[in-house]
Amino acid sequence: MKSSKKMLLASQNMNYGASRSAWRSNPYHYMDSDSLVNAAKWSEKGKFQFVFIADHPAVREDLTFHAPSATIDPIVITSQIIRETEKIGVVLTQSTTFNHPYNVARQLKALDVLSKGRIGWNAVTTNDPRIAANYGEEIADRKNRYEQANEFIQIVQALWGSWGESALKLDTEKGIFADGSQVKPINLQGKYVSSRGPLPIPPSPQGQPIIFQAGGGQEGLELAGMYASGVYSVASDIETGREHRTNLDRITQAVGRKADEVKMFMGLFVTVGNSYEDALNRRKEILSLMADELPAKVYHLSSIVGVPITFSNLHQPLPEEIQSRLVPNPYQLHSKRAVELLKKGLTVYDVLAHGVTDFYHTVLGSPEQIADEMQEIFEAGACDGFGIVVDRTHDGLPAFVEKVIPILQKRGLFHEDYDGSTLRDHLGVPYQYGRINL
Repeated sequence: MKSSKKMLLASQNMNYGASRSAWRSNPYHYMDSDSLVNAAKWSEKGKFQFVFIADHPAVREDLTFHAPSATIDPIVITSQIIRETEKIGVVLTQSTTFNHPYNVARQLKALDVLSKGRIGWNAVTTNDPRIAANYGEEIADRKNRYEQANEFIQIVQALWGSWGESALKLDTEKGIFADGSQVKPINLQGKYVSSRGPLPIPPSPQGQPIIFQAGGGQEGLELAGMYASGVYSVASDIETGREHRTNLDRITQAVGRKADEVKMFMGLFVTVGNSYEDALNRRKEILSLMADELPAKVYHLSSIVGVPITFSNLHQPLPEEIQSRLVPNPYQLHSKRAVELLKKGLTVYDVLAHGVTDFYHTVLGSPEQIADEMQEIFEAGACDGFGIVVDRTHDGLPAFVEKVIPILQKRGLFHEDYDGSTLRDHLGVPYQYGRINL
């Protein structure tokens, strides 16, 4: 029986992949526009609603052994992608902490117009002191950062709407480019940020870019409820997904918006194999290229299951006596899954290969098994869709597109083709132009 509700999919594959060792399989991807565009084209072939581009404008890895985890630059990459694709949206990250509203408003609206309405903005606050140092500043406390984010988003929206919707005339006979009376300054002054305006950019077919939000906590929920049409959730299973969805619905409705105006995405790390064993072997092969990180992963595993695990136990199942003492840490991601896998008698190494020490929930197996797990989470109401991050972009993304997507489509869980041409069309969220009135 086919599902009536369709899941939404974001492709977060603009870097090497979920695995920190993935760069060794395709080393030039980070610096090669053709490779980056190719990933976007594969995503469009798979009918993903959008490509998601995270950002972290600071070095946080030991570059001796690891490639940067963020893309080379979201704005630059997006400008490449929109030239070479036709329908897929692009959601890129820009900070509300270390930017000026006018710059963000101008760059994103320009991209939205040039892409014919396919841009989204992941508006984030920044709390990494390494990023602050790059801008010659210090990190403000959480309260101030979110207060600034509220002002920042309102000013950006006001700038987007500062060019009247019907102002563009392009009357070549009369020589009238636009109705200047409809292009007005906004003159907004806040405690943290301000701007005069206006922007010299008319609306796109979707009006203006769509706002996404990815922060946690009460402040993140409130920011999402006020402004966002899409949310990247930190949920890692059905229980935490439902809880996040319930809290998000409550806050969204409290400010006078409909709950279904905000789409929630759960992040998934995905490894596709011909079978479960094949996928697990692929994961183990990838893990073997991260030997320097294994001791830390074993220590992390110990912390989430409540018993000490020594590195000498790496390729052995835990003794039954130790298994009986396993207790999932309620404050750690994937702790229940780690306990379940260890109690099944898997070796410590195999459990690590399942990604229990990673940030997102890891799904591995045959295409059918991956589709099964996605269907279970989706139909349980834990999310509206998924942010898919494959283990290695260059071969993992084509495998997902060619093998998993058709199964989801056959089951009626995912659309067959794009119904419209804008990102708002793809997500099914309301039109907006200018500052939101709440």
